[in-house]
Amino acid sequence: AGIIRLVEQAQGSKAPVQRLADRIAAIFVPVVTGIALLTFIAWWWFAGDFTQAMVNAVAVLVIACPCALGLATPTAIMVGTGQGARAGVLIRNAQALELAEQLQVLAVDKTGTLTEGRPAIADFLPAAGLAAPELLRLTASLEQGATHPLAAAIVQRAKTDGLSLSLPQGVVVTAGRGLAGTVDGQAIMAGAPAWLDEQGVALPESQPWRHAAYSVVAVARDGVWLGAIGIADPLRSSSRDAVARLRKAGIDVVMLTGDNAETAAVIAREAGVGRYEAGVRPEGKAAAITRLKAEGKFVGMAGDGINDAPALAAADVSFAMGAGTGVAMEAADITLMRNDLRGVVDAVDLSRATLAKIRQNLFWAFIYNVLGIPAAALGLLNPVIAGAAMAMSSVSVVSNSLLLRRWKPKE
Repeated sequence: AGIIRLVEQAQGSKAPVQRLADRIAAIFVPVVTGIALLTFIAWWWFAGDFTQAMVNAVAVLVIACPCALGLATPTAIMVGTGQGARAGVLIRNAQALELAEQLQVLAVDKTGTLTEGRPAIADFLPAAGLAAPELLRLTASLEQGATHPLAAAIVQRAKTDGLSLSLPQGVVVTAGRGLAGTVDGQAIMAGAPAWLDEQGVALPESQPWRHAAYSVVAVARDGVWLGAIGIADPLRSSSRDAVARLRKAGIDVVMLTGDNAETAAVIAREAGVGRYEAGVRPEGKAAAITRLKAEGKFVGMAGDGINDAPALAAADVSFAMGAGTGVAMEAADITLMRNDLRGVVDAVDLSRATLAKIRQNLFWAFIYNVLGIPAAALGLLNPVIAGAAMAMSSVSVVSNSLLLRRWKPKE
């Protein structure tokens, strides 16, 4: 039902280019009416033939009927959005379809967008005298109610290992940083190492995770360093190809992630992303989009999580992954039903194909009038022929729009 609603909404919306056609039509109609009146007066005055004057004036009105002009944009929009839906690209409105063509920079979230979004524990780094299972048990107990993918990975591993988890109390979440609470009467904190450092926890001098290719959840007990858990989220198999295709289309890709710089560098290198920002908090992603826009670029954003919603809303055009959260899809202009960044390439390609058809349609709509109105005014065009030509202009516009049905996502 949601898919049907999105498609219907898009097909019934008006693109900015349609408003241009409307403004032209608002001037075109009275001008043509004036030309028809002048034609009638001129023929009656100079030729003295009322019937011929009336026939020529009617021919001007008939050939100038702006039906094709009115059909030029909506027919292409309807076919384009329908083809997009078939390809798993749901476009919220015609404006989004038109704006996607202008995309110059695409900011992408890392987890769940470039990566699989199914992180798993890769390493344990417990403090001296603490066993890895106990580090996992305490952390998983605290993380039970959290919805972050890293928290889910920790809890899942604890369940897989058969650990008995305790019920946490007084859990307080700091968005994008970590959480704290009480487990078995002990104050436990888990989150980014930098956050624990801000909370006064003394980090070990040796920090092996700084050069590791995984995300790190640091843990403290009663304000004392307890260890860290390394969590890896593999790159999605299609991401490198998607980034390459985006760059080939002239679109720069910027990765935004809350991970440390080392992890971000590894993922960026594997994906072929040349520019990235690490340690970005949820509220910082929207600020990053604003900075990119300040460079004079037309900026898009692709993400899948709740923390991506502000950035999706701040972007000029935004893309939500289909397996993402509802708030991300509500904030986005275009939803990709497949969890594949190549859907952005398809959306941009479809936008360019649709806008090309709209421009062709407007050309055909105007060329009939440019050639036909002078001929009709000079008495060279019979109203019957003018009517046939006008009908052909509408048929040519609709037929040209239907050629969009040949569009398919590139392999």
